[in-house]
Amino acid sequence: MTLDTRTTDPAVAVAAPERRRVVAGLADGTVEAVADLRVRGRAEEIAAELRETHLPALEEAGYIEWDREAGTIEPGPNFEEAAAHVDDLPLPESESADD
Repeated sequence: MTLDTRTTDPAVAVAAPERRRVVAGLADGTVEAVADLRVRGRAEEIAAELRETHLPALEEAGYIEWDREAGTIEPGPNFEEAAAHVDDLPLPESESADD
């Protein structure tokens, strides 16, 4: 599966670490805006990937609602489907449980 693949399978949708971070952050209340998504590595490149690939995919599947103008993110109508799969996935090596 390529990063720009759209899917309505929640387990597949949250398999990408960037997408899992969005859904998990909404579930635990730590993400309300795109700015809350702490990016690592090449920050501008990662932020662009979130805006161009991951956030649109999550929004298209109904897992999030994203206001591009305000930069806010909130749970979408299908959010619970995706959130139910986040805890089942292993954390990426660069992400710790305390993160």
